[in-house]
Amino acid sequence: MSEHMLIAPEGDTRRRRHAHTACVLRARARGELVLREEWLRTQPRPPSLWRRLRRRA
Repeated sequence: MSEHMLIAPEGDTRRRRHAHTACVLRARARGELVLREEWLRTQPRPPSLWRRLRRRA
């Protein structure tokens, strides 16, 4: 197993880079690095199909 993790700053995969596992864990403990799933939960959700259809009427 590798001692590195692949990270993509601000979700930009063109800027992806490797980081030491220990560094990633320390940054996560400090709250400086969020997982993609955690970041997605903070993003606005697109309107549901029902709301889009109601908006047209």
